[in-house]
Amino acid sequence: MFPVEHHLLATNIFTGTRGLISSIFPSIYKFENRNIMKLIFNSLFFSIVIAIAFTSCVNDEVAIPKLMCTQPDLNVNRTVAEVRENANVIVTQYKYDDIIEAYVVSSDESGNFFKSISFQTLATAITPAIGFSVPVDATNLYIDYRVGNKVYLKLKDQYTDIVFGGMRIGNIFVNSYNEGGVGRLSQNDYKKVLNASCTTVSEDVLVKTISMEDVLNDSNLNTLVELSDVQFTADAIGRHYFEETNNVGGATNWGLIDKLGNQVYFRTSSFADFSSSIVPNGSGKVRGVLTKFGTDYQLLPRSEKDVVMTGTRAAPFFSQDFETVIDKSNLSLPGWANIVQKGALSWKGTVYSGNGYAEFNISGAKVVSNVAWLISPKIDMDKHTNEILTFRAAQHHLDVDSSLNSLEVYVSTNFDGLNVATATWIPVLAKLPKQATPWYQFIGSGAIDLSSYKGKINIAFKYTGSGKNLALDGAFQVDDVQVFGN
Repeated sequence: MFPVEHHLLATNIFTGTRGLISSIFPSIYKFENRNIMKLIFNSLFFSIVIAIAFTSCVNDEVAIPKLMCTQPDLNVNRTVAEVRENANVIVTQYKYDDIIEAYVVSSDESGNFFKSISFQTLATAITPAIGFSVPVDATNLYIDYRVGNKVYLKLKDQYTDIVFGGMRIGNIFVNSYNEGGVGRLSQNDYKKVLNASCTTVSEDVLVKTISMEDVLNDSNLNTLVELSDVQFTADAIGRHYFEETNNVGGATNWGLIDKLGNQVYFRTSSFADFSSSIVPNGSGKVRGVLTKFGTDYQLLPRSEKDVVMTGTRAAPFFSQDFETVIDKSNLSLPGWANIVQKGALSWKGTVYSGNGYAEFNISGAKVVSNVAWLISPKIDMDKHTNEILTFRAAQHHLDVDSSLNSLEVYVSTNFDGLNVATATWIPVLAKLPKQATPWYQFIGSGAIDLSSYKGKINIAFKYTGSGKNLALDGAFQVDDVQVFGN
């Protein structure tokens, strides 16, 4: 049925039309047989009514249903910090009916995360964000748990543990050695534990812009971080993000470095939709979730968009990554001198998880004093300006910080290639690992200014230790020696 106003409009138009036709065509109107006139008027009336009806349908506004979030807000009665404080390396069941809240920072949409969600709290002016992970036996988790979504976690009867410095919350898993740990929430239960809210914040509120030096800390695990002024190591350039020949547990680790010698692994799964893309040859920003395996910090991007490298790549004019060393053999590289000044042990090459480096390990020495030098080839300082030296170093089994058990760095302008005692050695100030530095964790040396040197120089790493005094033993490792200049 048409609205009444539309019916009246049609009637008025019909009446007016009839008068118009009769005035224009009086001969037709005077026909004795009015059937023709009736046919004309009826046809016009029908056409007008149809036009009005059509116009009415077009103009009538159709209400678009609004999508409303109906997820309830739960009462939070514990903080993530409190849960983290009580968690430890031994898997423990959570017995209380407590609820915490945190925000999603990972995403499996691009395939680089698999059956796991990383969460973090909101940082404040005085409280840094705290991150943790929840393993879940489901895929396409990004559909229900988008980046920035606030999620309530019901902790009753779940389990917590600390692995490689990071907290996990989930179900329990016992391996074939009867060792327990946090496992994945089941497909049937995970939505009962992880309750997505109607609140979502921009990831710019969650991300922390941080230096490479500061990011290498367990307090940043499972949080969203962004590194600036970084670039991929030279061995990654021209390669794919994932390379089968560099497959470490189903993913490829490429190094990301800064100008101070600090490095973190950039990890790409073979299932990532950007795994076949080429690693960019440039410098810039990288965003991702910080994780850790063993002592290695790893940055996991959510998608290829997390890598923005539009700057110019900085290339060293001298470098040594020790990738060609032979494991557990006296280090022998072209141009490098490996000289024992006291004792019998030399610097050795070591390969671990595919990474080669130089190492001096006092184990096995039976003499009171050991002094050994690892000295670079000649480096010409006249071809560049504003030269900067960087390297990475680590320690393990170091008992005390002492000059009698130490790694030192020197520069010489008159070393003849053989006699360390007759050369002049100038110490340089570098950031070196200490007893408190976690074992096997490489740290950057910082930017060491070499711009005052002219001619050709040698860079030396000197180890001093004792094989008799157990307090003066341990090992130092050196990797990725580079000299940059303009």
